[in-house]
Amino acid sequence: MNDSRRRRADFASPLRWAVWLAFLVVWSVALLVPDPIGFLLQHKPESLELTHQTTFLMAKTLHVSAYAFAAILTGWLRAPGKWRWVLLAFWFVHAGATEVGQLFVPGRTGSIRDVALDHIGLLIGVAISWRWWRPVPSETREVSTEAEPRRAQDRDFIC
Repeated sequence: MNDSRRRRADFASPLRWAVWLAFLVVWSVALLVPDPIGFLLQHKPESLELTHQTTFLMAKTLHVSAYAFAAILTGWLRAPGKWRWVLLAFWFVHAGATEVGQLFVPGRTGSIRDVALDHIGLLIGVAISWRWWRPVPSETREVSTEAEPRRAQDRDFIC
């Protein structure tokens, strides 16, 4: 890797972590405030009519979308090897933990359905960003450098 690409990669890593952490904080707070839908309903245009069913569907869509985005951001971090999967596992635990946390927030209730929707969102996010979930080239370099001398020997044997 040349120096300019290495500098960009070194810069991108802290920036990516900052974006990931900011999303984690904002989403965690949003899940644990007393009435997030009430806040939105207070600030909507008066001409906009939202039924209970519409707000329910919006909230559940937000759950799936936010966790899909979390998985995409986690893949985008390009954390090495198993750490990428550990971070994804963190989001799976986060989904359940925030629902348990909601049991202690006035006006909120935890929901197994929301945990399931969150997990579906994570799987959708991994599917969308699957290329970022493949091993980083530096992770496979050890295997390819070990295999190269063997290929040279095979060529000598065949010739």
